[in-house]
Amino acid sequence: MILNEIKGQIKILAEKHQSIDENDLDAFYDADLIELRAEKMIINYCEQQNYLINGFPTEKKEIEDELEEDYFCRERYQLYLDMLLVEKVDVAELMWCFTSSFWPDTFESKEHYIQCIKEQLESKSFYDVDLD
Repeated sequence: MILNEIKGQIKILAEKHQSIDENDLDAFYDADLIELRAEKMIINYCEQQNYLINGFPTEKKEIEDELEEDYFCRERYQLYLDMLLVEKVDVAELMWCFTSSFWPDTFESKEHYIQCIKEQLESKSFYDVDLD
C-alpha cells in the first residue's frame, strides 16, 4: 500500500514538473526542488525499510562528525538509490515511477532503465563519490 501512495505522490509532483516553462530561469529552480521532493520520498522509504549500502545512510549519520562536511550530498544519495534499485524490487518500482513520470521519453522500458543503471554502476566512473 505504501508503495502505491508514494507512486501517486510522485505522479502528482511529475505533473507539476511537466507544467513548468523550460525557458523560465526561476522555474528551473522550482523544477529542481520538485525533483528533490520526489527523491526524498524514495530515500525516506528506503531508510524506513532500513536499506543500507555499506552503512549508508543511517549508520554513517551516527559518525557524521568524522566524515567530510559534504558527505551527505545529493550525488551520494543518487548512488545509494541506484545501487538499491538493482537489488530491491520495491526500490526499482519507485525509481522507475519517478524516472518514467518526470522524463517519460528517456527510456523505452523499465528493463532498459535498470540495465542503464547497472551499466553506470559497473563503469565505476559515472559517479564522483562512493559509499565506502
